[in-house]
Amino acid sequence: MSRRDKLRIAQRFNAGSKGYGGPRPEGTAELVPEILPVSRPFGTDSTADRLPALKRRAILNHPSGMMSVARMRSALANSRRGVCLILTLLAAALAVGIPLHELRAAQSLALHPDNPRYFLWRGQPTVLITSGEHYGAVLNLDFDYGKYLDTLARDKLNLTRTFAGGAYVEPQGSFGIARNTLAPAAGRFLCPFARSGEPGYAGGGNKFDLNRWDEACFKRFRDFVAQAGRRGVVVEVNLFCPMYEEAQWKLSPFSTNNNVNGLGRIPRTSVYTLDKHGGLLEAQERMTRKFVDELKDFDNVYYEICNEAYFGGVTLAWQHHIADVIHETEAKFPARQRHLISQNIANNTAKVEKPHPAVSIFNFHYATPPDAVAMNWNLSKVIGDNETGFRGTNDAPYRMEGWDFILAGGALYNNLDYSFVAGQEDGTFVYPASQPGGGNPDFRRQMRVLREFINDFNFIRMKPDNAVIKGGVPVTLTARALVEPAKAYAVYLRPAVVTQFSVRWTGQIEAPESGDYTFHTFSNDGVRLWVNGRKLIDNWTDHGETEDTGRIELEAGKRADVKLEYFYNGGQSVMKLWWSRAGGKKEPLPPGALWLPDGSAHGLRGEYFQGTNFDAPGPVRADAQVNFAWGTKSPFKEAKAAPLRALEMDLPAGNYRAEWIDPPTGRQLKQERFKHAGGVKTIDAPAFSEDAALRVRRN
Repeated sequence: MSRRDKLRIAQRFNAGSKGYGGPRPEGTAELVPEILPVSRPFGTDSTADRLPALKRRAILNHPSGMMSVARMRSALANSRRGVCLILTLLAAALAVGIPLHELRAAQSLALHPDNPRYFLWRGQPTVLITSGEHYGAVLNLDFDYGKYLDTLARDKLNLTRTFAGGAYVEPQGSFGIARNTLAPAAGRFLCPFARSGEPGYAGGGNKFDLNRWDEACFKRFRDFVAQAGRRGVVVEVNLFCPMYEEAQWKLSPFSTNNNVNGLGRIPRTSVYTLDKHGGLLEAQERMTRKFVDELKDFDNVYYEICNEAYFGGVTLAWQHHIADVIHETEAKFPARQRHLISQNIANNTAKVEKPHPAVSIFNFHYATPPDAVAMNWNLSKVIGDNETGFRGTNDAPYRMEGWDFILAGGALYNNLDYSFVAGQEDGTFVYPASQPGGGNPDFRRQMRVLREFINDFNFIRMKPDNAVIKGGVPVTLTARALVEPAKAYAVYLRPAVVTQFSVRWTGQIEAPESGDYTFHTFSNDGVRLWVNGRKLIDNWTDHGETEDTGRIELEAGKRADVKLEYFYNGGQSVMKLWWSRAGGKKEPLPPGALWLPDGSAHGLRGEYFQGTNFDAPGPVRADAQVNFAWGTKSPFKEAKAAPLRALEMDLPAGNYRAEWIDPPTGRQLKQERFKHAGGVKTIDAPAFSEDAALRVRRN
């Protein structure tokens, strides 16, 4: 076949087609996912290879080329024209170099049938690992998601999260995030709901009509998912998010001030309930069904019900209801077009109670150490860590969190990467030191090292088993092992860290003057305060830095008993105790106003505990004041790090190869081959600066 003939075939098949995800003749849309997308999008090819790309795309995207196996069989059985069509398609595919496997039916991302704690995608066992933007890629019209997805693909990362935008958007400055992609500029917020003709939206422009769709939003969503699929990237579509503060509720289309439907005249803490929703439940159901219908043709999607549903009054019954809506909407689809559903369970860790049968992914945030995996292993579902942050801006905490989580048996890790912003979608934005997280080009290369390391194993056959490590690990390090018994061992070592602690301060307060005093606590996380046996403050919850207040009358010269309790469960650790008088300024309680319980000296007695439940005692000391901002550092005195000399592992008899890897670079640090008679084997360790990985294989 001549070059001209090939092009003529391509042009014939391309006639009337607008490309993957674009307009198609009626009755053909459901066939799109049955063709695996090409590896790079049309329009990015060089001049030299533009023609072959055109021909590939023409055949893959033409409606007559999007033919399921079932329709091919039907055509073969019933129509000579069908035989000709299929033979022409196959000939054209071969002529332009399309592998035949790209013509097979595509199954949506699924749980792996041999081990449902991992994924199956496009015929391959899959672990999802990424460092992605702050969820505004679609709803922020200034964000060039093509460039962003190119960056993920170049770094060999395979996941991104994005928010639906129907309920939640952030104002500029939220959470101290510089150039937040989830906080679009005025007039640049794209919402699933159409704008009305009535002005008055708090974020600029007209209010929203919750009974009408903005089809431009769904067109952009489809294109985003399609482009992600071509680059081998899975998209988590996060449907809803709680309103953490009034600032987010003020911008929500669900707030009665922002829609023309009279809905949402309720507190922000009632939005995601089944009985106090102010008429919003029907709009939430319709939006859920709309997204499920619009994205049914893509194999690279899963749905998360609600981001951080443990804040803002979100009820478990409401979450289960939305899961039902997704499940029931997809029940009419072919099995290959049904998508996984994710539930965001907790920050750090928690045991999943009453799991919904349709939920297949249980995601956690800031899950270090990765106790959530072991705690929920019995579910036999995917456990993920799909948001990081609040541990500074350096790479090490987030790299270690990812390695720890994946080698604990997790199947999904998403680092929240603040280097992706509108205008620098290649992930090169240098954010300020105050940014509540990290991410940068070098860090993404570190995540590629992790992905390549785990993919080098048959991880479907592996499970966490730290018992194979018999000794050699200093108390300043932790070691974790993922094991395929008698065949392969993946080991990760990192510095031990205190990630949860609690403190109880006791003593007395002496007021300089009689009168009413307001006590102020600034805390992240939980705080409780008693003065003279009266509880003034009780905010025993996970939360960002929050001010709480309580008032009491004190008498000059008379000491009042005080007890202050605090727990830290992740993020930027803060605990400050201040006071103020009527008309006066707030200030830290001065050391001269504080006394130890026995009255022998100034200050408060501080009892420190590991964990959040006051059940693992640590040091006891006298604190002159309670005015701490520990950040991500431990309040405990850190032991001097001892080097790892060798690792002792319990291995069966056989011939082995052991290879030490540097996680920041992927560089091989040391390797050895040995014959082992069985039992405990001592494997010499190389010097390493922060963390190290070990790959052991039995020949």
